[in-house]
Amino acid sequence: MFNEDVVRHYQGFLDRRCQARPADEYRPVTDTEWRGFEEHFDHRKVELGGCARPYRTPCQHEHACLRCPMLNINPKMLPRLDEIETDLLARRARAEQEGWLGEIEGIDLTLTFLREKREESQRLARIAPVNLGMPGLRSAESDR
Repeated sequence: MFNEDVVRHYQGFLDRRCQARPADEYRPVTDTEWRGFEEHFDHRKVELGGCARPYRTPCQHEHACLRCPMLNINPKMLPRLDEIETDLLARRARAEQEGWLGEIEGIDLTLTFLREKREESQRLARIAPVNLGMPGLRSAESDR
């Protein structure tokens, strides 16, 4: 199932947006459109976590997720990153033996991303979430 919090915030955004625009510019969301919205978030789930790419955008990285800046690692998957790193190091050793310089370069790049993502995920796992509340909108009169 997709993230209920995302849907609630998105629906709140739509409601606020509709109130700020002329009513004739909006129509109710169809069931097909809503299913498409839900499916987008279902398709963003990958082995290591979730892809943070914007709604209705394709994956520009052909699912090479470790190298993708949009991948958010689920802290539960940190042991899997260790397994992937071990495999990459074995592949790199083989590439060195065979003299595959392009392969070594690609593996080194992937290892760099993997280690950065691991560090970021560990850092975020140590930080307790902070409730910032919902921002309010000021009226044009209060800005004067």
